[in-house]
Amino acid sequence: MHRIPPARLVDRIDELRRLVRGRSVIDLGFVDEGQMGAKSGRGIWLHQAVAAAARSCIGIDADAEGVEHARALGFDAYAADVEDPAALASLGLEPAEVVLGGELIEHLDKPGSFLEAVKEVSAPGGLLVLTTPNAHALTNTLGALAGRELVNPDHVSWLSWRTLHTLLGRHGWRLDDLAYYRFPRVESGPRLPRILFNTYQTAAAPLFRLRPALADGILVLARRS
Repeated sequence: MHRIPPARLVDRIDELRRLVRGRSVIDLGFVDEGQMGAKSGRGIWLHQAVAAAARSCIGIDADAEGVEHARALGFDAYAADVEDPAALASLGLEPAEVVLGGELIEHLDKPGSFLEAVKEVSAPGGLLVLTTPNAHALTNTLGALAGRELVNPDHVSWLSWRTLHTLLGRHGWRLDDLAYYRFPRVESGPRLPRILFNTYQTAAAPLFRLRPALADGILVLARRS
């Protein structure tokens, strides 16, 4: 049994903007598959928000087609396997002050290899920022009570602050700070589920402020140990 450390409840996009502002950034797994164009047009694509706040920003993703699309939109981007240290090293990029993996690690077959590969693009003393859905989110418990699991079909793992702490430590990273965040309002999709989810999020907001560890996602900051 592990006591959950004190943590803040933050707005994910606002917090990431704050963390990257004025810094050099490498954004790993930045392609929002099937949504990049639409989100870019609406100003809600994470990579776009990060690039606007950072001093410089490079995106790296295994999705070559998505990388080409990002380049067509004017972004600096490269195609590479983010779980392969040699692949990232071969790009010859200047290591960044901040390396971001937003909603990425839960998609990966080899998260440990990813944490080793990140070292190839992280400057000495640099910051690793990860966001991922929270295994202990209240939403998951309520879904289970209803006989449902609410999960992206491409995800292969659930993580908590403690499992992230352990995974990072095994690969030479120290977890320095912890925060939680709520999922944004759902603006598309079937009307009834959208209304129900948004109503639930509004009703649960005071509880999330009181107990941030029940919120939907985890944001961790790590440095090389």
